[in-house]
Amino acid sequence: MVAFASEEAQRRIVRLLESEGHVPAGSFFSGADVIRTVHQLGSAAVVCGFKLRDMTAGDLALSLRGSAAVLTVTAPAYLDLCGGENLFKLATPVHRADFFASLELIRQFEEKNLRPMLSSRHESEQKLISQAKELLMDVNRMTESEAHRFLQKRSMDSGLRMAETAQLIIDSYR
Repeated sequence: MVAFASEEAQRRIVRLLESEGHVPAGSFFSGADVIRTVHQLGSAAVVCGFKLRDMTAGDLALSLRGSAAVLTVTAPAYLDLCGGENLFKLATPVHRADFFASLELIRQFEEKNLRPMLSSRHESEQKLISQAKELLMDVNRMTESEAHRFLQKRSMDSGLRMAETAQLIIDSYR
């Protein structure tokens, strides 16, 4: 996910991510929207500026502790003003290699610290999500990660939990 108070900063980061084949689950201006979406998805990585429209990156990281890793991209003067075990910091101007190296650190952090959150889904919900992904892979020739991102985006856009979105997709193909 990408969250910046500035629309231009948001566009630049989205373009950078897309240039390497990463599709953000969404773009946001407020921390409240990010928090709501992370809770719907179960886990996420968030790239944000120091200040969102309603909170700082530190506040966001604190609210998402245990369910999301946050990478704040900001001016060096702001880096010491925020912290947290799930908050990673990157000073501007950002070099492409440093940005993607930071994303790899976040991926490793998520693998080590956040993945158990995903297994807390009820077994029947996990089964629905798997069935929907398999259906999307078969019918639309998606990879597993493309099908997962599709489900996440649909869920986020509709405001439904992933299991509910998966059920709707399964029903639509029947």
